[in-house]
Amino acid sequence: MIPIRTASPDDVHALTSLMDDLGYPTTVDEMQTRFSNINGHPDYRTLVAIVDGDKIAGMIGLIKGYYFEHNGLYIRVAALVVGKNHQNKGIGKILMLEAEKWALDIGAHTILLNSGNRDERVAAFAFYEKLGYSIKSSGFVKIL
Repeated sequence: MIPIRTASPDDVHALTSLMDDLGYPTTVDEMQTRFSNINGHPDYRTLVAIVDGDKIAGMIGLIKGYYFEHNGLYIRVAALVVGKNHQNKGIGKILMLEAEKWALDIGAHTILLNSGNRDERVAAFAFYEKLGYSIKSSGFVKIL
């Protein structure tokens, strides 16, 4: 059993390392600022997976959103990463199941996520599809 808990400010160093594993290198100071903004917001939730008693092996960042196009709310997975030394042990699946549990607990019946169209994301696409997620739309980005 891999325990899952809500991330705390004490986890910023581990979150910094995980962002690097996800392909988004950052500094501890930058992650501290990001987490400070996210942690106090009621529509955000950051969960971490614990191994070996106290080591953070992975994290999932979630955002609660409200639809414009119909009634209800949804959860968006903003970040999901399992550390390189802990992959292929079911941790990502456990984190996604925790996201689904939170969604149902708050009355959300949809989880959305984006995954980049890069060669290194092919395994991520297969992972999400194995969990029952399907490709429904294309995303667009414009850097200003």
